[in-house]
Amino acid sequence: MSWSKRLGAASVATATVAAALVIAATPAAQADPIAANTSTPVGVTPLMGFNDWARFTCSAQARLDGTTAGYSFQQFMEDQAKAMSDTGLVAAGYKNLTVDDCWMQRNSAGYLHGATNWGSSSQPGFDSELTAYADYLHSLGMQAGLYTTSGVNTCQGVPGGIMGHEQADANSLAYWGIDSIKLDNCGTTSSNRQSEFTSFANALGTATAGHSRKILFNESAPAGAGPASATKYQTMDWVRGLGQMWRVSPDINVWHPNPADSWDSPHAADWYEGGIYQNFTDTVALARYNSPGNANDADMLLIGDNGQLTLPEQRTQFAVWSAMGSPLMISTDVRKMAADPVTYAPQLAILKNADIIAVDQDALGAGGYLASRDNASATAGIDVVVKPLAGGKRAVTIVNKNATATNYTLDLGRVGFGNLGCARTAKDLWNHTSSTVTGSITTTIGSHDNAMYTIDPGNCGGATATGMIQSAQSAFQTTPFCLDAYGGATLGAKVALYTCHGGNNQQWIRQANGLIASYSNSGLCISGSATGLALANCNSTDATQTWTYTRAGQLKLASGRCVDLNGGDLTNMNAAVTAYGCGSYQPNQTWSAPFDTPPAA
Repeated sequence: MSWSKRLGAASVATATVAAALVIAATPAAQADPIAANTSTPVGVTPLMGFNDWARFTCSAQARLDGTTAGYSFQQFMEDQAKAMSDTGLVAAGYKNLTVDDCWMQRNSAGYLHGATNWGSSSQPGFDSELTAYADYLHSLGMQAGLYTTSGVNTCQGVPGGIMGHEQADANSLAYWGIDSIKLDNCGTTSSNRQSEFTSFANALGTATAGHSRKILFNESAPAGAGPASATKYQTMDWVRGLGQMWRVSPDINVWHPNPADSWDSPHAADWYEGGIYQNFTDTVALARYNSPGNANDADMLLIGDNGQLTLPEQRTQFAVWSAMGSPLMISTDVRKMAADPVTYAPQLAILKNADIIAVDQDALGAGGYLASRDNASATAGIDVVVKPLAGGKRAVTIVNKNATATNYTLDLGRVGFGNLGCARTAKDLWNHTSSTVTGSITTTIGSHDNAMYTIDPGNCGGATATGMIQSAQSAFQTTPFCLDAYGGATLGAKVALYTCHGGNNQQWIRQANGLIASYSNSGLCISGSATGLALANCNSTDATQTWTYTRAGQLKLASGRCVDLNGGDLTNMNAAVTAYGCGSYQPNQTWSAPFDTPPAA
């Protein structure tokens, strides 16, 4: 949960539009992976664990035998922790156990403590003092995570938010031995959210200054603004200096009875929810912001007993979340998997796939970028995600959105490799088998399933950032446009926006010297001027052809001009694309492009 189920669509839309009209100065981000909440690196790799919200919300739950008498919210969470240990999920890396909304209340003296009852139910809640709870999780080799919000009341109306209690609450978390805290957006707006998050980050730093245990700061702030607003990119900048991970998209969809919505949800505008495909689209567009200690969070994994996703869809969520370097926080009834590991063996095998976990946890810390999308639909076509890995490897995930199985040939050149006659090693991360490949990989992928590989360049030469260049999204869940060489890769061809179709004239090679060459004809590069972009003979000494790609998403010339969508209408495919004076946090100058390492600034 990162916004509010209680806000109507009009409230969200109004807040986003209003925020887009204000461009405020923000402080420079601190050196990664250190942030204001701690001087000691935490969360250097994406968090892995459990969060109860998507599966259980604030609803009271029963024991597996159906009894409820005396069964508290705290016992329920402790049972999930024990099941995490018993199933081997803790050993696989899922160490964090985060309880979301409704665990807390505030006493008459203003101090935060465990709630007497579970949400609005009459069942018992949490102990008033949480030291024993945290100690129990630590005894299982786990970390204790809590939730709060930046206003006075939580998103479910519980009077337990930090506003006015920042330092006292941080002190309580440190005293209890809490390892992470998720801070939601409810109760603040674009006018005071940054100051409230900053105050709490500083309070966490102060509270843990004398402690060996530091508190990871999980910030929901970026999810409160849509991708067409300047506030989105301002927020993506300032959260970096405060904590380690942040939600970027609407809540994952488990709220409505149609299971198909959990793959392909149309409801971001009215319910602030996304299916896994929409949250993937919203998150992969921000790949450039990931680095060690900095993780875009695409929300929770619906892998297990949820009944929302087919097994292939669960495999695909796990693959693309790992490819994006998202935190891997499962929200399912792990107690059932522990009680019946045979029935849930396929789901446990997904969650414990060590090869794919290694991609998510890779030391380079890069987010995976969308290298190819041949159809804008969530239910047709093929998407290809490329994640640069430490040591020059690439992880490549191929998602089949079609309703039937599809044969697909992956051109290794389109994911950045040259010298295609040279033999490389590709490892199939689902079958755990390695093979020698030259030039391409052909595979058959089931409906809504995926193929995932790591490709080792060996002695064949490293990869170069290759893929699509996309505009910013016009709203959550929307597919952006691609930079397209009109009429193909010919000298003088106009480079402008077009619907993404996966053709070679929409594939670009970002060279180390700043040139952006056409994949169709590597001798032609993008040249930019005030009248437009066009293909010219590649010349690394031509100041109109040498581009720097920034973490803010700008493609920038040394002259101070940036690739710009004139008029700023992200829904207009026919808008002129030119080189124009660079601004700050402008969605019409924000592009998702391939990279070899995460942009430093």
